[in-house]
Amino acid sequence: MNKDILSKYVTENANIPWGTRNAERVLSALLVADNFWDIVSFSCEPLPAVAEALKLLADRGLIEFTDQGVLLTQKGRMFIEKEGVFPLHFHTCPRCDGKTVVIDEFRKAFDEFLRIQIDRPEAIREFDQGYVTPETTFARIALADSRGDLRGKEVVVLGDDDLVGVALGLTGLVKSVVVLELDERLVAFEQRIATELGLPLQVIRHDLRKPLTKELLSKFDVFFCDPPETIEAFDAFVGRGIIALKGEGCAGYFGITHVESSCYKWRLLEMKLLQRGLVITDIIHDFNVYMNWEYVDEMLAWDLAPIKQPPIRNWYKSSMVRVEMVEKLEIPNEDLTNRDIYNDPESSTT
Repeated sequence: MNKDILSKYVTENANIPWGTRNAERVLSALLVADNFWDIVSFSCEPLPAVAEALKLLADRGLIEFTDQGVLLTQKGRMFIEKEGVFPLHFHTCPRCDGKTVVIDEFRKAFDEFLRIQIDRPEAIREFDQGYVTPETTFARIALADSRGDLRGKEVVVLGDDDLVGVALGLTGLVKSVVVLELDERLVAFEQRIATELGLPLQVIRHDLRKPLTKELLSKFDVFFCDPPETIEAFDAFVGRGIIALKGEGCAGYFGITHVESSCYKWRLLEMKLLQRGLVITDIIHDFNVYMNWEYVDEMLAWDLAPIKQPPIRNWYKSSMVRVEMVEKLEIPNEDLTNRDIYNDPESSTT
């Protein structure tokens, strides 16, 4: 048994391209975590790949699945040492939690947001929902503001269980915000808040698998989106944001995980962005921190997990990506409602 065998096993059984460096990251995570969800999070590897790796390690007696979690055996520790793998070390800034921005300037709006979001609709599996922490929502605003993308700008939010539209309205920075959301509960909730507080926020019920209406095309300075991470779904959902932008110099913000996207897929996603006339200006690791959703035991991830234990901390995270348009290109605005765009070998939270 060695890293080569482990990587080949995962490639064959998870159908995800995997090399020895990927195997090292999982072994490093095993030295600092015993909860399956933490091992996935810390290793920055797709969940299905981590699950397959742990199965082989358990079969070879290098780990054990216990009531306390994933236990690294003495044989396993000797194996990791022999392979020249070291524990992960974390050097995250305690002031900004690695996000590179702080939300101090928005404290009044943030406190109001905390009060409002108490009554928010809970995330449900039907819409593949999972919202970020309130701190993350406002960190997104701080980041966009630091890049000059908010003040006096027209913004569109494509899908909004994170309540970015409400948060933007509370800051008073933007000229206007339009939210496109399929979930009727969220539409009603945000509309009510916008009316009660007089926010410059319009909420439209829209299925993002359907084309954008003419009124929404080339209208906005900035878009926010949290897209599904198959190549087709990412291209379609981020594509809606791109065709909503006015032109060169406009920007977009969205997250990409490692939980559901290998570096191989990241490369394909980045190529899609370049082909759509965009350039990546920022990637901030683990910027978006998601609350643990109630339906964890209904996900594919639960079926894939070799040990059935609940998460003990917020484990699902994504990197924040900022893109800027350098060339306005023609992009399809087609109807995708009759196609399955949500699943690939790396998917796990559907």
